[in-house]
Amino acid sequence: MRAITASAGGSTYDVLIGSSVLPAALARKELAAFERVAVIVSSRVYGLHRDYLDGSLSVLGDRMALIRYDDSEENKSYGRAGEVLEKFIAAGMNRKSAVIGIGGGVTGDFAGFCAGVYMRGVPVVHVPTTLLAMVDSSLGGKVAVNLSVGKNIVGLFHQPRMVVSDVRFLETLPDGEFRNGLSEALKHALIGEPSTMGILERNDPASIRNESVAADLVAHSVLFKTGVVERDEKENDLRAILNFGHTIGHAIESHLGYRGVSHGEAVAAGMRVKAEISRRLGLLTDGEAGLVKGLIARYGLLRERWGLDADSVIGHMGYDKKNFGGVINFVLLKGLGRPFINQQIPVDLLKKVMTDLLGK
Repeated sequence: MRAITASAGGSTYDVLIGSSVLPAALARKELAAFERVAVIVSSRVYGLHRDYLDGSLSVLGDRMALIRYDDSEENKSYGRAGEVLEKFIAAGMNRKSAVIGIGGGVTGDFAGFCAGVYMRGVPVVHVPTTLLAMVDSSLGGKVAVNLSVGKNIVGLFHQPRMVVSDVRFLETLPDGEFRNGLSEALKHALIGEPSTMGILERNDPASIRNESVAADLVAHSVLFKTGVVERDEKENDLRAILNFGHTIGHAIESHLGYRGVSHGEAVAAGMRVKAEISRRLGLLTDGEAGLVKGLIARYGLLRERWGLDADSVIGHMGYDKKNFGGVINFVLLKGLGRPFINQQIPVDLLKKVMTDLLGK
């Protein structure tokens, strides 16, 4: 088991990475003192790994309240959070309690939000079970639920007490879900994590699923993202680089009503558009933009044609919480590994590139 220590918001926590590490992680002192522990677990994950989870969670004894959660984007809502908070009350949760979220990014966001608002905040432990959650959403303290106009509109910063990235869960992860995580790992590579770029260039869709390779990929993303968050927890400056590809990606998801597109594919689309805009502005060379396009193609991160209406997608960008005063801010690249933030580009150029790459 590898332990990486992260710091943010005046708190320090360990990110534990390895295979079959959950039982040992739950027996650590971080959880021993809590009087009650609410475990919000993805129903899908619980169905796939019930024996392993029941055995791992047995260390919590009668302190545990198990809440099975249908981890769809539709259920990552303010109303559903209210229902779960009522269950916390029924379970006798108090200020000396904690929440454990077991599942992908939706479950982690939801469990973290519930923990962050309950009694003005109780500790949360993230147990991400998808590559996407391991390399991205379980790290950094951002937790939120959705509103009808967009993703993650209602949220807060609530740093975890511990993160347990048990790559055993990746054995049952469908290829499409694994690709979602690779999109976020590629993002880290493009904005400044060279070791991840090396892993992606050396491997292929089969070899990168090797347990040791996946654990190495997770570790590099953890080191990179937690390093960024430590320097800028509240996204005042540097942390904004982590939005590379996300402004467009979130708008695509919202435009499609969160149906028929995965988060990773939407982000890959956003990165592809941003890389092409950077190339057309003379910020990326043809070779650099070609490398981005090639890696996206190698791992099948993006379908060839989308048939999206660029005007509609651009309209949804107006709801993005990172935009102010009617201006859309972008993260672009002025070289691989060299992002720069708050870039405003001509809408005509954005529409042209989106139509060329994602249109009919």
